[in-house]
Amino acid sequence: MSKLHRLRLTDKIFFITCNLRQDRRTFGNVEFQTILEVIEESRNKLGYLFCGYVLMPDHWHALIAPSYPVTISLIMRHVKSTCSGRFNRQRDSHGANWQHQFWDRFIRHAKEFSERLEYMHYNPVRKGLVSGPEEWRWSSCNNFSLDKSVVTTCPIQIDYVRLPDSHRD
Repeated sequence: MSKLHRLRLTDKIFFITCNLRQDRRTFGNVEFQTILEVIEESRNKLGYLFCGYVLMPDHWHALIAPSYPVTISLIMRHVKSTCSGRFNRQRDSHGANWQHQFWDRFIRHAKEFSERLEYMHYNPVRKGLVSGPEEWRWSSCNNFSLDKSVVTTCPIQIDYVRLPDSHRD
């Protein structure tokens, strides 16, 4: 088995994909709430930005920006292990709940950030769970509403960032 070597970067925004193991029961509202609670606790403990997300029955995506010395690997290890412990207690089960790896790509510019957000927000629509992205409670879509009363109903508040229009080294 090969070991994946991750970039040891911080101060970048990463697009993350984290998959549930195929032998595990899919997520529902209880697990979605648990994931967001763990992310909020982890964000407070480790001090990273949480810029967007979607939770799906068998996986989740997020835009996460760690700050030095915290790495994306540390964040994901903390979130995955804490969620697994809570899922196992909720489900009276044991063992790993997540696939061993997670997938990440760092965001290079504002256009890519927007594309990843749109991809995440339309994921429940593509999977036939809702007819419009704003109907899916378990995403950051409504965090971007111009109606502040809609934003306040979101299950977690995200961090807003401004990115350069193009990538520059």
